[in-house]
Amino acid sequence: MASFSRSGVTLGPRQSWVCMVGLQAGVLGRLSVCGGAGSTSSRLFSGNASIVGPGLGGGARETGLLSMNEKDTMQNLNDRLAAYLEMVSVTIPLRAGVWPLTGPDLPGCHPVKQQQHRSLLLQLQAASTSNAQLILQIDNATLAADDFRVKFESELAIRRGGESNITALRKVLDELTLSKASLPEELESLEEELAQLQKNHGEVRSLGGHLGGSVSVEVDSAPGVDLVKTLAEIRDQYEDVIESNHREAAAWHKEQVGASQQQATSWSVPALTKITELRRVVQGLEIELQSLHSMKEALEGTLAETQAGYGSKLTQLRGRGARKEAELVQLRTDAQRQAEEHQQLLDLKTRLEMEIATYRCLLEGDDVRSEIRSSELQGLRLGGAETLRRAVLAVRVVWFGAGARGMGVRTPGFYSQ
Repeated sequence: MASFSRSGVTLGPRQSWVCMVGLQAGVLGRLSVCGGAGSTSSRLFSGNASIVGPGLGGGARETGLLSMNEKDTMQNLNDRLAAYLEMVSVTIPLRAGVWPLTGPDLPGCHPVKQQQHRSLLLQLQAASTSNAQLILQIDNATLAADDFRVKFESELAIRRGGESNITALRKVLDELTLSKASLPEELESLEEELAQLQKNHGEVRSLGGHLGGSVSVEVDSAPGVDLVKTLAEIRDQYEDVIESNHREAAAWHKEQVGASQQQATSWSVPALTKITELRRVVQGLEIELQSLHSMKEALEGTLAETQAGYGSKLTQLRGRGARKEAELVQLRTDAQRQAEEHQQLLDLKTRLEMEIATYRCLLEGDDVRSEIRSSELQGLRLGGAETLRRAVLAVRVVWFGAGARGMGVRTPGFYSQ
C-alpha cells in the first residue's frame, strides 16, 4: 500500500490510512504522528480538541438541515450515525494496538520527529479548515441556486401573467378598433339628424315670425294660446316623427343587410363548395402532372440511354461494314487480277500447246491439209475465237513446215526427239 505524502512529510501505510479515515468520518480529533517514513511502528494519540469534526461533519449537517425536509434530515442523520459507528468499529482495534499518546509533545521522541508531528497537525488543521470552507461554499452555492430557481419561477409566472394580460388587452384593442370604425357612421347619422332638426327649427321660427308680423289684432277676450308651449309640442311631435322615421329606416336597413347577407351566404356556399372541388381537382391534376413529368423524365432518360447504346452499336456496324466493303473491293481486285493472270497463263499454255503440236507435225513429216472436215469446223465454231485462232495458227505452222521440207530446208536439231 502506497504512503501518503504532503509538504515533504511522508507517512507510512498505517498512518495514511488512519488519517484518511479521520478526514472522511469527521470523528477523530487532533492527530499526532511520531515515527519514520514508511515505519510500521508509528504511534498515534488523540487530544481533546476536535479539528476535523466541526469542519466536515458540521458543514454536512448544516447542508442536510438547510436543503432537506425533516424526514430526509432524519434519514441523513441516521445514515451518518451508521457510518460513524462503522468507522468507530474499524478504528477501535487499531487504537487498541497503538501505544497511548499523552500530549502534543512526545517525551521519548526525537525533536525532528516532534517537529514533523507539529507540521502534520498544522497540515491536518489547514486541510480541515479548507474542507469546512469548501463545504460552506457548496452550501452557499446550493442556497444561491435555490434562490435563483425561485426567482426564475417567479419571473416566469410574472412573464406568463404579462403575456395573458397582453392577449386580453389585444382583444380589447380589437373591439375598440371595431367600435372606432363604426363611430364615423354614427356621427354622420347624428349630423344628418341635427341638420334636419335645425331645418325644422328654422321653419318653426319663420312660421312664428310670419304669424307674429301679420297678426296684430288686440282683442279684449280671454287670454290666447301660449305659442312657446305650442312650439314645444310641435317640436316634440317632430322629434317623435324623426325618431320613428329613424327607427323605421334602421329596421329597413337592418332587414336589407340581413337579406343581402343571407343571399350572399346562399350564393357563397355553393361557390365555396365548387371552389373546394376545383381545388381538389387542381391538386389531383397537379399530382398527375408531376407523375407524368417524372414518367417523361424517366422515359427520356431511357430513350437517351437506348439511343446512346444503339448509336454505339450502329457506329460499330458501320465501321464493320466499311471494313467489309474495303475487303470486298480488295477481293474483287484480287479476283480480277487473278482472272487476268489466269487468262494470260491460259493463252501462254495454248500457244505452247500449238507450238508443240506444230513442231511435232514438222518432225513427223505430215502434209498440210487444205480441207477441214465439217465436224472440225463445227467444233471450231463451238470452241470459240480462241480455238479458231489455235487452228489457224496450227494450219500456218503445218503449211510452213511442209513448204520448208519441199524447198529442202532442214529443221533445227533441237526439234528432234
